[in-house]
Amino acid sequence: MKLKSILISIFLFLAGINLFPQQNNLHSSAGPYLGQKLPGVKAEIFAPEIVSTGLDDNAITFTPDGKECFWHVVFTGLETILTSRLENGQWTKPEVASFSGMYSDGWPAPHPNGKILFFHSQRETGNKDFTDNLNIWYVEKTSIGWSEPKLLGAPVNGKGNAGCPSVTNDGTLYISKRFPDGTEQICRSKFVNGKYLDPEILPKHINISKYNFHAYIAPDESYLIYPTGSKPDIIGGGWNYYVSFRTKDDKWSELINIGKSVNSERSGAVPSISSDGKYFFFQASTNITWIKSLSKKHTLSELLERENRIPGRFTNDIYWIETSVIEQLRPPGFK
Repeated sequence: MKLKSILISIFLFLAGINLFPQQNNLHSSAGPYLGQKLPGVKAEIFAPEIVSTGLDDNAITFTPDGKECFWHVVFTGLETILTSRLENGQWTKPEVASFSGMYSDGWPAPHPNGKILFFHSQRETGNKDFTDNLNIWYVEKTSIGWSEPKLLGAPVNGKGNAGCPSVTNDGTLYISKRFPDGTEQICRSKFVNGKYLDPEILPKHINISKYNFHAYIAPDESYLIYPTGSKPDIIGGGWNYYVSFRTKDDKWSELINIGKSVNSERSGAVPSISSDGKYFFFQASTNITWIKSLSKKHTLSELLERENRIPGRFTNDIYWIETSVIEQLRPPGFK
């Protein structure tokens, strides 16, 4: 895996390769979700050779109007946010988001008003009271695109790391946060009178280990997806996706394994939920079909180009499925 990353990095540096060389526009269709066929209750890889590639693809999201897509790719030692936009009836080829590409940035999360996009970043804060490791930042929608990144203030950010944002319909922000005792807890911060309140730590039956992160809240706040390898009923021996349901009076269920529709030995640890609540996106590695030959003899450049473009056996891809597979797990009393 390291050798592959090194070879690709060298090639990209020397050749200046376009990561998506064969595409001027992704689709002529103006359809939602990059023009992809919508999934049912069987998980499907999302946008192969466009979003799910030979790179390490993670944390996808769409703006509420469905016209912009953001996801982050883990390059060697660096998270970078990529984007595609629906322009003149066509989705643009993936490119680095205007506000990313220099610092380690990841986990894009749109506010339901469509005017703000949160993400976490390791860029310098310039504030001695904040950690310079990982903080929540945001950009604002303008008439010409997105603004320069702005640092979210205290108490969401502070001395301990804050990352993995997701946002509910009423603006409540869910994050993972590092505390002075060294633990990392899934928290939420409500937005009241124009400011975010002190983060509330979710119950212990959700924060089940010392380090808890990568959780994602449903837009209506009715359930939380949490990937963990710390439960005894994991499928495949690695990370699995679990759900905790929430009632309107703020009671949370125990973590429930989502099951074999999404969990296996290939499961990753990055979930997200579409703004309309209909689709669950998740990270997993891809089974590769071995082939006997290509259509012609390939040069090293062509092989590396192909390796970048197609879903890879050494990297993670993005899958999606209807959220009905989650809703059917909702226990009595949490309807």
